[in-house]
Amino acid sequence: MVPIRTQQLQNGKCSSQRVQAYIRTCHNAGLRCSRMHLICRASADVDVPSFPGPSGAFTPGQEAATRQKLFNRIAPVYDELNNTLSLGQHWVWKQQAAKWSGAQPGHRALDICCGSGDLSFILAKLVGTRGEVIGLDFAADMLSYAGERQQQQQIPGLQNYATPMKWVQGDAMNMPFPNAHFDAATMGYGLRNVASIPTALKEIHRVLRPGASVAILDFNNSTDQVVDSVQAFFLEKLVVPTATRYGLADEYEYLRPSIKAFPTGREQEALALEAGFQEAKHHEVGFGLMGVLVAKKAR
Repeated sequence: MVPIRTQQLQNGKCSSQRVQAYIRTCHNAGLRCSRMHLICRASADVDVPSFPGPSGAFTPGQEAATRQKLFNRIAPVYDELNNTLSLGQHWVWKQQAAKWSGAQPGHRALDICCGSGDLSFILAKLVGTRGEVIGLDFAADMLSYAGERQQQQQIPGLQNYATPMKWVQGDAMNMPFPNAHFDAATMGYGLRNVASIPTALKEIHRVLRPGASVAILDFNNSTDQVVDSVQAFFLEKLVVPTATRYGLADEYEYLRPSIKAFPTGREQEALALEAGFQEAKHHEVGFGLMGVLVAKKAR
């Protein structure tokens, strides 16, 4: 692995020559060392090699719109694929993330990049009827499905005894909420998909109350070669072929390069501290295949 560290950057960007050399190295080695996309921005004259997945998913300035379309497209089968491909283990990881968020009865909790609402519904159980949960996502189709799930779970005549929940379409890098508004937050498989991780982390810090925490669950970009190889095999030999049967090959071929472009656990901790959090700890779960970044705002 040949990462370009942030201290090697000048004015937030890598030199064209350094990026070109790094891209050649990564291109020759495959996808295993490709974190350049999130750690630095290549100059306009740099030719970035094409990666699997939807066109534009890794192109600066096009990531958000491309990934928004991607998640709208997979919304109808998203939950079914998650259950199938993780053998149901994603529920264990999400339960752990919700617990690490520190959500308690009566809290106002935020689920960022909520998708179909799995973490939102777990948070609802934690905060109870005196609390409130808001799910935010940029994919309208995902939010529609989350709202349908909420209606299906309601018992006729007892709606007033359910946890208040709202679904808001919005950008994780520019959330429509006031400062210090939430007591706890989660983010499941979303940080890897934002156009700017530092911006998203600063925005999460802004909307949390002093002393509140966020738990961010995502694939782990492991530095352990054994774990990395197992993850690559799982994605390439199981996930993509299964998604292909649903007509979603491009959408799931995107996973592997997006994971290798994702900061490692230690790099996520550093980014969270730079965003203003007082504490940050990355926990590996699922035998190292997944990770949860837990960041706490100062009181």
